[in-house]
Amino acid sequence: KPGGGGGGASSSTPSPASTTDRFLKIVLSWDYLRIVADSKGADKAKGLQHVKNSYASVEEYLGVFEPLLFEEVKGQILQGRRNEEEEVGLDWQRGAVASCAESEGFHKLSMVVSDGLRDSVCENDLLLLSKEKFEEGVNPTAYAFAVVEQRGGKDNLSLRTFVAGEIKNLNVARPVKSLRLQRFASILSTSDSFLWILKMCSLSTILREYSGMHSVASHPFKDLILSASENNRDGDDQKRAWNVPQPLMDYLKTNLNGSQLDAVNAGLSRRSFVLIQGPPGTGKTQTILGLLSAVLHSAPARMQTRGGFDVQKHGPELDIESKHANWMKASPWLIGANPRDLIMPVDGDDGFYPTGNDLKPEVISSNRKYRAHVLVCAPSNSALDEIVLRVLQTGEYVMKITTLIIPRLCVLD
Repeated sequence: KPGGGGGGASSSTPSPASTTDRFLKIVLSWDYLRIVADSKGADKAKGLQHVKNSYASVEEYLGVFEPLLFEEVKGQILQGRRNEEEEVGLDWQRGAVASCAESEGFHKLSMVVSDGLRDSVCENDLLLLSKEKFEEGVNPTAYAFAVVEQRGGKDNLSLRTFVAGEIKNLNVARPVKSLRLQRFASILSTSDSFLWILKMCSLSTILREYSGMHSVASHPFKDLILSASENNRDGDDQKRAWNVPQPLMDYLKTNLNGSQLDAVNAGLSRRSFVLIQGPPGTGKTQTILGLLSAVLHSAPARMQTRGGFDVQKHGPELDIESKHANWMKASPWLIGANPRDLIMPVDGDDGFYPTGNDLKPEVISSNRKYRAHVLVCAPSNSALDEIVLRVLQTGEYVMKITTLIIPRLCVLD
């Protein structure tokens, strides 16, 4: 097992500000050229621990996952730069240091930049600042990462950088002196000095992930996350599972691999909490679609009551003609416009549509409390968009979809 890599993690719950500061000090201290060189090496797992199924403490959990998350940050820096190189005009830009002040261990500077650069960056974007351009035949001597704090007035950017030294083994308390950063700090102390600026990637999503990881100590699901198990009162997940329609289950078995199907079955076990992990490209989104399909088209085998779990009782099976008739009553928009959409608000601006009318669609089942509602959340809007687009593109998977798009929020009904 590779050792080390978890130094500096604490089991106590830090404040959001201190968590963000720790993250930024580590990332901003990195040497970009070393990241590029290390990415080409053979031993990329050096200093990383194997992920275990359970953890004895929050400290042990953070000791394993924090180094892995920072490896993901390095991967995003390299990938982000490759993506930027494909965009036209997103290359080195020149800026002037208008002011610089030390605050809370960082150097916070205001830079005068072109309108094009200012408009192309956002809060939490990672930039590379350098005395010289990174060009073939040039050996840069003074450069450092900086993060965008805010876009100021015209031609102005507020940045934060860390030049106290490079942080090794995630030990923020003991930065190692760096000649590169010392030279860069001397440039910041010189008024009206010029620097070359290169956009790398956005840190917004990974910052949220890092804050979430460090909040595990105060999370209501802490014990479930650390132990990866749950004490069921009735002792059998299958007794609490969902009854998936056989045609849908056959479809899932055909289109999902074994591990994806295991993940779907775990999600249908009706445990309080299920964690499904997988590296990029292993089919997590496909698994999510399968799980959503199963939940939205299945019925619970047993319902929780005050006395425990009772078997869900069903009425007689309808013939296909009766099913079609009921489907049309429940979803009249399938053969035309939704009747509710044909009625305008009473006064035009109250925002409410009348409901006491003859055109209101019939409610077929009185057991509406058993109908599943699924809330899908993601750390970024793009991740949620991908899930919604996949759902819309696979109509045979999920047949009834109502989406409520809010930042990082989606309701499937």
